[in-house]
Amino acid sequence: MCGRIDAHDPVGVNNLVSVLDVVIPKDRFPPRYNVAPGMMLGAVCYKVDFEVANMHWGIVPHWAKPGQFERPLINARAETIHDKPSFKKLIARTRVIVPVNGFYEWRRTEGKKATFYFKSDNQEALALAGIYQINREGEMQCCLITTEANDVMRPVHDRMPVLIPQDAMQDWLRSEDTHVIDALMKPADDSIIAIEVSSYVNNAHNEGEKCIEPVKK
Repeated sequence: MCGRIDAHDPVGVNNLVSVLDVVIPKDRFPPRYNVAPGMMLGAVCYKVDFEVANMHWGIVPHWAKPGQFERPLINARAETIHDKPSFKKLIARTRVIVPVNGFYEWRRTEGKKATFYFKSDNQEALALAGIYQINREGEMQCCLITTEANDVMRPVHDRMPVLIPQDAMQDWLRSEDTHVIDALMKPADDSIIAIEVSSYVNNAHNEGEKCIEPVKK
């Protein structure tokens, strides 16, 4: 799954989305190292044109009865996204990119938990694939898509977020071809790196550069 992300560098993020001719303004989306579900994300979607939107991280389906979902849905599995009632209309019509500098995951072995930070090894930001909806109150909500882990991710977790290459972002947001969409929901190549960090990031109230500082060994 993907349950925590880093979006601390607006320059790197905007370099990534510059191919869509949009800018994610720093005043609307303050830099954060430790973004948790339920918080606001700066995301790029396509309506008449590419545009930047404020989205809550977590979806409660329109058809859900009050209390049916204990928590909003923050991840959707690529393998079943076309079949799930919560997601199948959204993946067909309302896809989104969440540009970030990196994301966190936890490795649990023998009762111990270690925290890892994942980032690109060749650029400043990553494009996480997602879907979105507008809820009954008119608020935009998004959900990130996960797929099988690649070789870098697998020693830590068996799932990873879907990462959209910069040159495929327009296809992801605009295409109506299911084959194109499915082809992009695959494990990323190995152009990410894993860095073990401290448990400081585990508390969603903690912020700052300390979140991504490597563990000294």
